[in-house]
Amino acid sequence: MKKDVTFEESLLLLGQEVIGSLIKKGSTMEDAEDAVSQTYNSLFSSLMYITQENLRPWFFRVSFNNYIDLFRKKKREKAYVSDYLGIQPELISESQNFWMIIDPLKKEEQELLILKYYYELSYESIAVMLDLNIETVKKKLYRTRKKLKDIWED
Repeated sequence: MKKDVTFEESLLLLGQEVIGSLIKKGSTMEDAEDAVSQTYNSLFSSLMYITQENLRPWFFRVSFNNYIDLFRKKKREKAYVSDYLGIQPELISESQNFWMIIDPLKKEEQELLILKYYYELSYESIAVMLDLNIETVKKKLYRTRKKLKDIWED
């Protein structure tokens, strides 16, 4: 953090950066703001465990997870309403298709794929965010891709 920027200002800037990143990846402004808002709520209960070095990776990770949870909730609600009313769901966008493809995987596996292919982060960035070794990230991604391939071949 810069010396002339307060902690609150840096949190607001970080939130705006995450919102921008989510919007670039196809999120609506409202969904991105909701995900970041939930992250701010989580931040204050976890503040004693977060250091200056891990604040940024933690904030991004928690925001992305909040967005994923929000997306899944909306998908379930939409499916319920369309089933109940007998309405055909509208065409699925490429972004929504990605979420549906990775849905059968475990949450940890989904997170790896999302960080690598949806947010296009490097192995190094993922390793920092998840507090893992770079080689561990590569191995986990390899196994997850293989598992996803096996699921789709069945």
